[in-house]
Amino acid sequence: MTYVSAKPNEDLVIAGIAQQGLWGSTDGGTSWHQLGSGGGSAKITNRPGSIIYDPIRPNVFWQSGIYNGNGVYRTDNNGSVFRALGSIGHNDTVSVDFTDINRRTLLAGGHEQRQTVYRSQDGGNTWTNVGVNLPAGTAFSSYPLVINSKTFFAGCSSSWGGGTGGIYQSNDSGTTWSSVSAQGGGAQPLVASDGSIYWPSADGSMMRGTGQGSNWIWSQTVPSGTLVNVHPIELPDGRIVSLSRQHVMISSDHGVNWQPFGPQLPFAPVGISYSDSDKSFYIWQFDCGIKVLPNAIMKIWL
Repeated sequence: MTYVSAKPNEDLVIAGIAQQGLWGSTDGGTSWHQLGSGGGSAKITNRPGSIIYDPIRPNVFWQSGIYNGNGVYRTDNNGSVFRALGSIGHNDTVSVDFTDINRRTLLAGGHEQRQTVYRSQDGGNTWTNVGVNLPAGTAFSSYPLVINSKTFFAGCSSSWGGGTGGIYQSNDSGTTWSSVSAQGGGAQPLVASDGSIYWPSADGSMMRGTGQGSNWIWSQTVPSGTLVNVHPIELPDGRIVSLSRQHVMISSDHGVNWQPFGPQLPFAPVGISYSDSDKSFYIWQFDCGIKVLPNAIMKIWL
């Protein structure tokens, strides 16, 4: 049970199960139903890693995942039917150009692969690896971000695979790339409502980019510990949320200072999501076994 996502402005929480697809709950996690059960739907067999919602089309979202089958899927009817996008696979994250009403430009990062950023300019039908143009020696390029059809970022995580990590930028649709920050790039970034880009780093720091990433600022971590390397989220009031090893962490000043929220965490979560429908945080864990842990998902109300 590798991923949990709360859909904005709707009472729907989605959990991703390796080889078993996506499961939805409309009662705060009490009961679950399998998505992709509509006629003609592709079967999602990957290990889910990201879900991206269309900000103006409520029924449209994209899913990406690693191992087993295709790497990127799209639904146009809120998860009833999915279709695989092209033939790429093993993709940690997918990013979509929402400045284009036709959603033609997408990026997908390769899982634990260097110089692997797939670009589509036709909505996902075909893909080209523009990650080969990243500088030689860069770390795993797992976390790309589309700003528009020309401006891309690639978050490169220098984990066990080594290489040069940080954030790289392209202003020519992936033809050339340059380093813009030696920090950050360690997980899926957050594009906040004010346009800021929050990008965590494997060392527990957080980068904040402004001006569509033209300026990057290192954000301080709390003295009692560091942030863990997870996808940050934004609350409806603009506060930014991440995790430490023991608490939900909330920043009210663009990531400069962080305060713990709630009791000590019951386990070491691999991610956090927030449901504005029931005003609660969801955290989750998994162990790479062939079962869903009995306490795989837990929640706390804000």
